[in-house]
Amino acid sequence: MRVRIHRGATEVGGSCVELNVEGERLVLDLGRPLWADADQEVPLPDIPGLLDGRDPNLVGVVITHGHPDHYGLLGRISPNTPVYIGDSAARILNEAAFFTRGGQGLAPAGFLADGQPLQLGRFKVTPFLVDHSAFDAHAVLVEADGRRLFYTGDLRAHGRKPGTFQRLLDRPPTGVDVLLLEGTRLGREDPGEEEPSSEPDVEERCVEVCRGTRGMVLACYSAQNIDRYVSIYKAALRSDRDLVIDLYTAAVAAATGRDSIPQVSWERVKVFVPLSQRIRVKEAGAFERVNAVRRARIFPEQLARERERLVMTFRASMAGDLERAGCLTGATAIWSMWCGYLREPSSDRLHSFLEHHRIPLSTIHASGHATVADLKRLAEAVGGDRIVPIHTAAPEMFAGAFGRSELQPDGIWWEV
Repeated sequence: MRVRIHRGATEVGGSCVELNVEGERLVLDLGRPLWADADQEVPLPDIPGLLDGRDPNLVGVVITHGHPDHYGLLGRISPNTPVYIGDSAARILNEAAFFTRGGQGLAPAGFLADGQPLQLGRFKVTPFLVDHSAFDAHAVLVEADGRRLFYTGDLRAHGRKPGTFQRLLDRPPTGVDVLLLEGTRLGREDPGEEEPSSEPDVEERCVEVCRGTRGMVLACYSAQNIDRYVSIYKAALRSDRDLVIDLYTAAVAAATGRDSIPQVSWERVKVFVPLSQRIRVKEAGAFERVNAVRRARIFPEQLARERERLVMTFRASMAGDLERAGCLTGATAIWSMWCGYLREPSSDRLHSFLEHHRIPLSTIHASGHATVADLKRLAEAVGGDRIVPIHTAAPEMFAGAFGRSELQPDGIWWEV
């Protein structure tokens, strides 16, 4: 089995790996690099069959999870190219395609399911459900030609599914020849600082903010980060507040297919439909989306009247809605995403809104990626002599962190 990393050997994001056994090929992830602007054209990796879908030797593209830096180039490939992804992850991306530019409509050829192998040509692919900030994320064991490669995708041990990480430590895949290991946190952690917080820590800190706020709490987080959605929901309830979500968040929650995830049918979940989403629904004639949440809807006059008992899912595009509602007296905002986004030009509108209304902002976030200490535990559990870095800006640090590593540059074939 030969392997070629197309992108990710020396950068976080844009991950794409190609495997080849006697001419048959399998692709693991097809991500858009993080450095690319939204309108910037990024060429597809040089993989025959991606663009036209006519090469029978390309047996499939496996997407480990629903983050754009792992699936973001799917829109460029032929619909005839078979794609495999988690069932819930596919539904979430299909919902996101209605509301956002970054969504992706999918019609997968098959689905990844925890512990259930897929035979794709000569490749046997076994998914392992993992803890990550993207719902329905998987690591994959690929077996072919008598060799075994374990690709972690993106994972962590401090989210709301830590048992999946512990399971990898207790029952790791056996006989692994190469561990293709994500290293997002290498080079980013300050040894003098405390370890990054967990999802339960996020919940606790959100409770503190909610209890210390006399008006509405504006929660800025990704609708697709289901763990964070649950953390904020729990914090709202513990503070005796209702959680107000928008139509997009409601659609994503429903797409998980899990009745353990807060849904619009739950008593303390309300839905506010901002102007931008009402326009989108009207243009698409998708009135069933609004009808589906009508019993949970909350309207501008209620936002103003009930602001002291609400936590509201918020993004800058909703600023005008809240200003017109007159519900911002005593408000506080929580930023619950990577803080680097706050330094980008796209956040200027948010900063201006908060400054104009004198709304304080607290940053409360837990990374979607494993700490170096947790990656060390995983590498020890999986074993094997070869660790190849991916999804990292510091591959040179792997040898010091793990005691063994084999650096493989982008674009070069190597043997498992």
